[in-house]
Amino acid sequence: MPPEDEGPDAVRRATDACLKLLSMRARSRRELEQALARKGFTEAVCEAALARVKDWGYLDDERFARERATLLLGRGRLGPEAVAHRLRAHGLEEGTAQQALSEARDAVSFDALATARAVLEKRGLLGRPLEARERARAGRLLDSRGFSEDVIYRLLGEASLDPSGPEE
Repeated sequence: MPPEDEGPDAVRRATDACLKLLSMRARSRRELEQALARKGFTEAVCEAALARVKDWGYLDDERFARERATLLLGRGRLGPEAVAHRLRAHGLEEGTAQQALSEARDAVSFDALATARAVLEKRGLLGRPLEARERARAGRLLDSRGFSEDVIYRLLGEASLDPSGPEE
């Protein structure tokens, strides 16, 4: 970049770019760093702009992680592992993601078994005998949604899975 892209004007433009992105939705620090790099800002300008935005209270990875985890768990479509994976995809550290997930579980009174059950009910995979193929599909669905093997086993074990009917 030319030298004029190193001064206060460049920092102002980078800060404006951050604010514009943040006005659309909350973002992690890494997301903003990547966006500024794509726009061609130098590392020094990026750091200065991010420091400004953070000082103003608009950039807080811990808050972002808590809000995102609460939203994703609260929708009732994903399990904890899928939420943690999505948080890490935003560039959040493992510890930050796990802490946010723990706080979100408490905030929404998350029940993995009940959520997994609702996912299967929505797909019509509960409340009737399931063939082996449907049972496998149900297990893959829950696994892809981030539910633990224990939850999958417990839920699919509760359902009447044997086509000949429930055991007596």
